[in-house]
This record gives sequence, structure tokens and C-alpha cells, in this order.
Amino acid sequence: MQLSGRIALVTGANRGVGAALVDALMARDAKKVYAGARDVSSLDGAASRHGSRLVPIQLDVTKPSDINAAADMCSDVEVLVSNAGLAPAGPVLETSDALMREVFDVNVFGPMALVRALAPALTRNRGGLLFINSVTGLVVSRSSPVYGASKAAARMLILGLREHLRGSGVVVTTSHPGFIDTDMAADVPYPKASPRSVADASLDGLEAEQTVVFPDPLATLVESALVTRMPEVLVEPQRVMTELTGQLSGRKA
Repeated sequence: MQLSGRIALVTGANRGVGAALVDALMARDAKKVYAGARDVSSLDGAASRHGSRLVPIQLDVTKPSDINAAADMCSDVEVLVSNAGLAPAGPVLETSDALMREVFDVNVFGPMALVRALAPALTRNRGGLLFINSVTGLVVSRSSPVYGASKAAARMLILGLREHLRGSGVVVTTSHPGFIDTDMAADVPYPKASPRSVADASLDGLEAEQTVVFPDPLATLVESALVTRMPEVLVEPQRVMTELTGQLSGRKA
């Protein structure tokens, strides 16, 4: 599918990869981009850069009222880019029930509710769905296992969604980035990909109608491990990830 001339909605559009996705869509001549954020004023910079082609909208994916309002306002949407996420660090047993539920609300239940609300428009317009997931949805995270669990759950639901929409004309693509140079990964001591490079690679995958995208160096290492070392990934995922991050650090910037 081509993104030129399309109408898109990006969640979590005010910073990091979300902001980069908005810029990348504009660079690909998107007709209009709805930029969703909890705080609409945080989109002022993007609005000044892109003018009337950018439409800021109030969108907290955990609030049914925001989702319903977005579905009404964005009835012409052709491409949904689900990017909003929450990634707390810390061991499983030291993560409170309240925080664990919040992570799953933001990363799993909210995005699925938004897809459900926009599915009629996406199907009618034979559009596309791009989910920004994570390598932690494929191989356990040593520092953020609850985040990884939410991304693994999201991945399974996305696979089910892809089968449900098969034959509808809707393209469903999942991107699994590794470390990205954003506030979320500020304390990560490993080489990080730029938000724009991840945004561009992810959108390339959607346009090519790929099922899965591995958009950065760590992601490609994980992809290779999944293909060549699956027994180890299943049994000793943390050891494998330690090796992969070591390889990443050994690469030239």
C-alpha cells in the first residue's frame, strides 16, 4: 500500500517515535495526519511545522470517551499507527498490581479498543494498521519484564487481528524495534537507533505490506536469533539477550 495521499492517525504522537512517525508520514505526502496525545498542547510544535495537514486530537487510549470521540472525528481514517506505550522498569515481583494493570491498559487493552472502534473505517477504506511493538515482545526483557509481557500479549492479539481481517483489504504490520534514542530509553547504556530511522523503517514495512518489521540493529540481531537459535531463545532468553546486547555494543556506531 502507498501512504501518499492517505489519511492517518498516530497515537502517542507528541514525542519520541510518535513524533517521528508524524514527520515521516508528512514527508511521504500523507494527505492528513490526526496526531493523538493525552495533552493536546504538547502537539503545538508539530502543528506549527505541518500546518493544516496535521490535526491534533485529545486521545488517551485508556479512556473510552476519548476513543469514541476519536472514532467520530476520524471517520475518514485510512491508516492507524498504534504507538502509544508505557514501559516501566523493575523486577516482576517489585511491580505493583496497579502499575501492572496500567501497563496492560496502555499497551494492550487501549490499543485493541481503538482498533475495534476504527475497524469499520479502516475496512471501508481498505487501509492499514501499523503497531509499534518491541523486541521485548519476542525475547524477554531483563530490565522491563512487565513491559515485555504486555508487548508479547499485544503481539498475540495482533496476530489474531491479522487473521480476522484477512481478505478485508486491511494491511496489518507489526514493528519490533530495539533500543531507541528517546526519553523512554534514556538510561539504556547501549547504542540506540534514532526515532526517525525506526519510524521510516516501520512505515517502509507497512508500505511493502510486510507482516513483521525489524527496524534497527538490535532488532535484526533478535530476528537472526529467532531464526537460528530458537531453542536457546525459548529456554535461556536472558542469556541470549545478554549476548545480543554485547554484539550491539561491539558494533561501530
